Amino acid sequence: MNANQQTQLDKIKAALLSGCRVDSVSAFSQGIARLSAIIKRLRDKGYPVITDRDHNNGLARYRLPEDWQPSPDQTTPQVDTGNSPC
Repeated sequence: MNANQQTQLDKIKAALLSGCRVDSVSAFSQGIARLSAIIKRLRDKGYPVITDRDHNNGLARYRLPEDWQPSPDQTTPQVDTGNSPC
């Protein structure tokens, strides 16, 4: 993989860490079809991802707690969020 290419996990992680709320519609526009699988992987790595559901259509929106910061072992080099879903 080229050093400038981001993985799907990197894109979602960067969006969440920048305070964005991410849903499957915005993720799909980034070429990410299995957002729930990425959210599970982040949770498995210790990210406290919160799920908010839209009561009208059941769409899940994911976010991180406002004041939460990753521990040093969870951080990765900064990734470009130029095409962030939010």
